[in-house]
Amino acid sequence: MREKAKKGRRSHSRQGYMMQLLINVGISTIITAILEIFLVSNVSAFASYLYQRGDSSPAVQRFGFVSTVSILLYVLSGIAIFSFIFLLLQQRTARDIGRIAQAVERISEGDLSVQLEIEGEGEIAHIAESINRMERDLMDLMERERSAEQSKTDLITNVAHDLRTPLTSILGYLELLRGGASLPRETEEHYIEIVYNKAVRLQKLIEELFGFTKLSYGKQNLKIGELDIVKLLSQLVEESYPNFEKHGLSYEFSSNVPSRMIQADGDLLARLFDNLITNAIKYGAEGKRILVRLRSEKNAVEVRVINYGYVIPKKELPMIFDKFYRVERSRSSSTGGTGLGLAIVKNVAEMHHGSVEVSSDLSGTCFTVRLPIRYTAEE
Repeated sequence: MREKAKKGRRSHSRQGYMMQLLINVGISTIITAILEIFLVSNVSAFASYLYQRGDSSPAVQRFGFVSTVSILLYVLSGIAIFSFIFLLLQQRTARDIGRIAQAVERISEGDLSVQLEIEGEGEIAHIAESINRMERDLMDLMERERSAEQSKTDLITNVAHDLRTPLTSILGYLELLRGGASLPRETEEHYIEIVYNKAVRLQKLIEELFGFTKLSYGKQNLKIGELDIVKLLSQLVEESYPNFEKHGLSYEFSSNVPSRMIQADGDLLARLFDNLITNAIKYGAEGKRILVRLRSEKNAVEVRVINYGYVIPKKELPMIFDKFYRVERSRSSSTGGTGLGLAIVKNVAEMHHGSVEVSSDLSGTCFTVRLPIRYTAEE
C-alpha cells in the first residue's frame, strides 16, 4: 500500500511538472503570437493602403521590399521574445533545481543539516520533500546505528565484568584446594560449596544473556496460541512456594475472573511473570508479603506484581528496565541479580504489543503489565 502511494505521488509529480511546462510554453506562444499579429497586421495594412492608392514610386517599392524583410525580422524577433518569456517563466524552476543540486552535493559530503524549503506542489517541491525525508531517515538510521554500537559495547563491558568476578573467586578457591595445603574437611567442603554456587551463578548469567540476546535481536520466534492467563499465573505462584517459604514471605494471588483466554506465547509469558515474581522475592523480603493481581478488561488484561520491601529511588525508575542496570549494585550482587531479568520482561511485553510500568513508594513497589487479549502480527 505504501509503495503504491509513493508511485502515485511520483506519477502525480511528473504530470504536474509536464503540465506546468506546457502552461509556460502556451503562455509564451500566446504572448508572442499577439505581438506578431499586431506588428505584421499593421505593416500589411500600411502596405495594402499604399498599393490601393496606386502609388508605384521607388520609395513605395522600397517600402514593399522593406516590409517583407520586416516580416522576416518580426518572425525572428518573435522567436527571441518567445525564448525570453519562456526562460523568464522557467527561472524559478531553474533556481529551485540549483538549490536541490547544492543540497544533494552537501548531503553527499556528509552534511545532514540541509533543509530544503520550496513552495508549491509540483514535481520540484515533491523532490525537495523527498530529499528532506531521506535526510531525516538517514539521521535516524545513523542514530540507531550509534545506539546499537554503544549497546554492544556496554553489553561486552558488563558481561566481562559479571563473568570476571565469579571466575576470579572460583580460581582463587580452586588454587587453595589444589595447593597441597592440609585443610580441614569442613573447610574443603565449604570452599567446594562456594565454587559450586559461583559456577551456578555463571551458568545463570550465560543463560539469561543468551535468552536476552535472542529476544533483543529478533531471533526469538513467537509461538502464539490460546492460553488461560489466570491458570498460568496461578501455577507460577504455586511453583514459587518453596522460594516464598525460604525467604519467610506470604503470598496472595487474586483475579476478577475465574478464567481468561488470551493469545500469546505461553513459554515467554511464563518467563516474564516468573522474572517479576523472582524479582519481588529478592527485593521484597523485608516486606514479608507478595501480591499478584490480575484484572481482566474488554480488550486487555492487567497483571500487577506488588512487594512491600525495598523502595526504588524515584530517579532510578526510568532506568529500571535497562539491561544490566541494577538498583544499588552491591545490593543486587548480594541477591544474585544479573541485571537482565527486567530487561527481558520489557522485551517480552513489547513483543506481544503490551507494556510494563513500575511505581515505587512507601506503599509498595508495583510492576504493572498490560497485554492485549488478541495478538495482532505486524505487517
